[in-house]
Amino acid sequence: MSRALVMPGDGTWELRELPVPDPEPGGAVLRVEAVGMCHSDVDHMHGIVHTPWGGAYPSIAGHEIVGRIHALGEGTAARWGVVEGQRVAVRESVPLPGGIRVYGHDYAIDERSGLFGGFADYMELLPETLVEPLPDDIPAAELTVWEPLAIAVRWATAVKPGDSVAILGPGHLGLASIVAARAAGAERVFITGTPADAMRLDAARKLGVEEAIDIGAADPVERIRELTGDGVHVVIDAASGSTATVTQGMQMARRGGTVVIGGLKDRKPVEGFISDLIPMRQLHLHAGFPGDHVKTSVELIRQGMVPTADLLGEVVTVDGFGDALRMLSRQLPGRDAIRLSLRMS
Repeated sequence: MSRALVMPGDGTWELRELPVPDPEPGGAVLRVEAVGMCHSDVDHMHGIVHTPWGGAYPSIAGHEIVGRIHALGEGTAARWGVVEGQRVAVRESVPLPGGIRVYGHDYAIDERSGLFGGFADYMELLPETLVEPLPDDIPAAELTVWEPLAIAVRWATAVKPGDSVAILGPGHLGLASIVAARAAGAERVFITGTPADAMRLDAARKLGVEEAIDIGAADPVERIRELTGDGVHVVIDAASGSTATVTQGMQMARRGGTVVIGGLKDRKPVEGFISDLIPMRQLHLHAGFPGDHVKTSVELIRQGMVPTADLLGEVVTVDGFGDALRMLSRQLPGRDAIRLSLRMS
């Protein structure tokens, strides 16, 4: 049997046990080691869906997955290039004829085994799943950074060697964007955050940003202009929920610059949006969602270019899952973490 943290979509979760299936031909069963947690897991718990498929309930969340191949179906070893016991990253997006479905969001527990999210001891992997081998010499919880880094690598595709970059929001995606921007050749990297982000801004300084700007102490647009003269080449808006960063980013970018809008805003309208800035300043707006640069992300980790320990944050077990969700929502007084990972085994 497999423990599974099941979310019905009404703001609650419960621990259940589900049978571990046999792998189907072309598929596999994964023993989950660790799963990164992000705010989309909290949204999923409350029935807020961000996937094109539309979500499914009740279901098992968790999509930043690291685990070991527990069992392989017929033909899977040759097709995927993996063996039983091998550690892999599981790409959350599953390409199917009817569209993309996302592990941890789009599979209900009454479909097949129901084990289609990372918040469980075991997970069923469909034949269409894409996996990427991971190193054995780094703790599994640290390796969960592969997923936000894969997104950040995509966001940083607009960065060219020598560019200046402003990252808005020091959450796990913002911090991963520091690494991705540096890997892309950025010469100057800045990051902004709120007074409540003190721990994350400190982490950003350790990752080597030129300046971490507390927007409670300084106007972020004015400060970026002071530091750069005419703004940055690329702005990466990694802030979740805040629409103010959209307009800030457009004002921080230099003429001809690029603004990557990555952080989801819960479908809220952007107050004060002035579209004239786009043609008048020749700005380029890029969509930053989703991320599909898994191979690049894992290769950066293999090459030692990713300070996985510095990006680890706090690791919780199933017993601390409820507190972890409250921390993600900033509802646990006195506790914070730059990232959260759930250790399953």
